Amino acid sequence: MGQKANPNSFQLSSKTNFFSGNTFNTLEYSTLLKEHYSVSSNVTTFFEKNNCLVKDCFLIMNNEKSFLTVFINFLVLKRTQKPKYFLKSSTKSNNTGLKTIVQKFFNIFSKFGYKTSKRFVLQNLNKVALKHQKTFFSDEHIRVKKELNFFSKEIYFDVGIFLFCLMNTTKNSSLLFAKFIGRFFKMFHRTKKINKFLLFLSKFVENVANTRLKGSRIKGLKIQIKGRFKGVPRSKIRVFEKGCIPLQTITNKINYSLFHVNTSYGVFGIKVWVFD
Repeated sequence: MGQKANPNSFQLSSKTNFFSGNTFNTLEYSTLLKEHYSVSSNVTTFFEKNNCLVKDCFLIMNNEKSFLTVFINFLVLKRTQKPKYFLKSSTKSNNTGLKTIVQKFFNIFSKFGYKTSKRFVLQNLNKVALKHQKTFFSDEHIRVKKELNFFSKEIYFDVGIFLFCLMNTTKNSSLLFAKFIGRFFKMFHRTKKINKFLLFLSKFVENVANTRLKGSRIKGLKIQIKGRFKGVPRSKIRVFEKGCIPLQTITNKINYSLFHVNTSYGVFGIKVWVFD
């Protein structure tokens, strides 16, 4: 009780239209829902293997022409350096950018006979964040960079600044933020840098909740990480919270997401609540 999280099927029905035509057969909803999950999960895994974080992936299908359209929102991460025993290979493979990722994606679907130029709509959230930084959050962007200057040399710093702009300007960003935490938590959970990353999360939560701009949407933010920190026998809970999160009020819309991370110390559960 207290967690306002709908099942995935009801969430899909609110934002996904399997058929955009007038006729719709309700008996086909279960099969279409299963196909939706299979397509969207395969697309998200492809982008996440190529160092991206997918926010949304949903389908719209026309009943008359059987024309399928796939919408994908993704955030490109900064590529990490490979270990020393991989440095003998050419450096071109380390600098694969967005164009190569999209080209791979289109080449895979072209083998199945799809006209990818008409069927896929890709949105790069990095460009959206840069646009908002120049227009709405120019002064706030400089202030947050100064407060988080201690983490400027870390690989998650630039992506964290992009997430700060996206969370204040767009809706339903809790899943993207949970994936961001899970990606770097899995990378640092066996090293000493995990304490610095958790300190970055606490500073990030404070700065997001303390924004006083007209375009800011977030009124409260809460992060909960549960698991066996440093391999201890019993699991512990780390909570980062700032602002107001009324879980008992039904009229308030709270964006909630749960993301699991498989590590060598077991499975960690990451929960994010965003009140916007």
